[in-house]
Amino acid sequence: MTQNSSCRKRPNILITRTSDTGKTTTTASLAVVTKIRHINVGAFANEENLTNSWDDTLDCYYINEDLKML
Repeated sequence: MTQNSSCRKRPNILITRTSDTGKTTTTASLAVVTKIRHINVGAFANEENLTNSWDDTLDCYYINEDLKML
């Protein structure tokens, strides 16, 4: 495999769990320590209108993977 300057140099880390378990707090702290950018996928999906509806049981939005960002 050849080295390409456009290759990602840092990992993507995805942390999932049900709501109110401390994901945002934990990952925000981890991002500071590791200097890796933190993106809250749920908040991002809401901001970009990539959700369909609300799940009362899980207390979160359904993210529609088929929607496209404008």
